[in-house]
Amino acid sequence: MSRLDDEPDVIEQARRLRLAGHGNPVQAIVGHCLDRIRRWVQSDGPVATIGQLEALVTRRLRMVFEEVESDEGLAALIRKYILLGEGVFAYLKHDLDGDTFGATYRRSTAAPDAPDRLVAIIDCRGDKGARRFFTRWHEVAHFLVEPDPEEVETPVHRASDSPLERLMDEIAAHAGFYEPIFGPAFDREMASRPRLTFQVVEAVRGQCFPDASFQATLFACHRRLMTPVVYVEAEERLKAEHERQIKGGVQWLFEEARPEAQLRAAQVVPNAAAQRAKLFIAPNMRIPSSSVIHRLFFDSLGSEDTGRENLNTWEHSGGKRLADQEVWVEAKKVKGRVVAIVQPVT
Repeated sequence: MSRLDDEPDVIEQARRLRLAGHGNPVQAIVGHCLDRIRRWVQSDGPVATIGQLEALVTRRLRMVFEEVESDEGLAALIRKYILLGEGVFAYLKHDLDGDTFGATYRRSTAAPDAPDRLVAIIDCRGDKGARRFFTRWHEVAHFLVEPDPEEVETPVHRASDSPLERLMDEIAAHAGFYEPIFGPAFDREMASRPRLTFQVVEAVRGQCFPDASFQATLFACHRRLMTPVVYVEAEERLKAEHERQIKGGVQWLFEEARPEAQLRAAQVVPNAAAQRAKLFIAPNMRIPSSSVIHRLFFDSLGSEDTGRENLNTWEHSGGKRLADQEVWVEAKKVKGRVVAIVQPVT
């Protein structure tokens, strides 16, 4: 059970869908959405690609996508819909702020059964473009979770870190990497390999999910893997205590006494098998100089590195070390940070 299962908004959503008592709320809600998709595929399918699935689902929801690549493109899109009598689109420039990746509006001038009753605007400007695949499915998720799309209050945005928005991310992660399409491709690539690799991720992505980002595909593979794997995202940052001090206005008399950022495990995500096996890396712990991750971040001229190491070289601030566990680490540089997958050596 995740922390999201304990959120009152998520519990209430499960209750509204009459899923209370059907296991963990998040799992039950995700299952509800996937069941809807399965029924649609059985009725309208079959589908062989994720593009075909997306087309089927959006047709059922009477949703179209509009992708915005530039400020000029956004201005043109706003003019287009205002001329169609949709005045609410005038607010779109403000709705797609720096933290917002997508927004969906219900058209007031379109009939309830019109194929473009819902318009999902996907912000692909700058770095946001890398997330277009996931943003599309996140916007879809808002309407999958409700039996009647007309009951969803619009506009909805992919922006905040609220419990319901994180729930939409969970739905998008499973729907966008629909198991009947993703599972066979993943199993084929893993058949002759002892562990998950970035090569597997890229092969699955290239075969079936070309519009998905590397990271989104990596998380899908990470979740699907039946053996332990821990995803680590490393970047330079301060100890949590020092961050709190700085935010609290603490000043240091001498500049050399000011704490310095070190390479730390900024994000740590174990899959279910790793949790069962107690393969553990503490969030925000310092990454030792002997690690593949540290070497790639500071020393390597390349963009990827691999190697074997022991987690007992990883040490907490208090001197306590991680478990004596030989692991294989595969690491990749991504825009000022390193992402890595850590798996036991068997």
